[in-house]
Amino acid sequence: MNSPQGKAILALIRKGDYAHPGEEEAIEAVANGLSRQSIRHILDVGCGRGGTAGWFQREGWGEVVAIDTDADSIDYATKTYPQVRFHACDVADLGRLSLPPFDLAYLFNSFYAFADQRAALGAIRDTCREGASLVIFDYTQPQGGRLPKALGTEIGKPIMMEDLNAWMQAEAWQPISVTDLTGRFVSWYDVMLRKVENNRQAILAMAGEDWFGFVASWYGALRDALATGQVGGAVIHATAVPRSATDG
Repeated sequence: MNSPQGKAILALIRKGDYAHPGEEEAIEAVANGLSRQSIRHILDVGCGRGGTAGWFQREGWGEVVAIDTDADSIDYATKTYPQVRFHACDVADLGRLSLPPFDLAYLFNSFYAFADQRAALGAIRDTCREGASLVIFDYTQPQGGRLPKALGTEIGKPIMMEDLNAWMQAEAWQPISVTDLTGRFVSWYDVMLRKVENNRQAILAMAGEDWFGFVASWYGALRDALATGQVGGAVIHATAVPRSATDG
């Protein structure tokens, strides 16, 4: 679903350029947990088609810079949300963009897709000022748990909290809080699955029978994995601390 076609199908289903569950409801829930007064410069990591970056810009949070490896999605986002600065860039290459220090970096359902998650945390930290906020909204799984085979490789690497905490401290992030959103993820995917069926003809016209079947079956398997605790959902908050505080 991280392909241009997959993102376009999700945008059709969700009636907006979002690739995360809960759409604007989820964004608002995350934003309500932030101290707005200290935020001027914002980094969206794994922005997809730009809907979340567009929301933060539209709501007056500050200057938003957004990155994604998918050049097609970045091209679409640049045309659709012209007030946001978009870059086709891997998170590992953030340093080459010579960006000003950020006050907030957020990731909505993108962290699970990173091949080297610790390195991603380090690259993001290098672009943020001391005291900046980090928010990760994503899938989780029990430490040592096994993912359902039905999810295949599409689920990437959901967060295991023990690993994430160790990586954060190594990369100069101080964890603050973890809010379990698994129940809300289940509810959001219940709604999404109904939307998939309601948009059957539009999906078939856009992408064909194989895509429709894949979307319906994969998100059904994900919903069931969430409901049975094999996969979870959470929002994680951390703050940037000096590198020297975590070295050693």
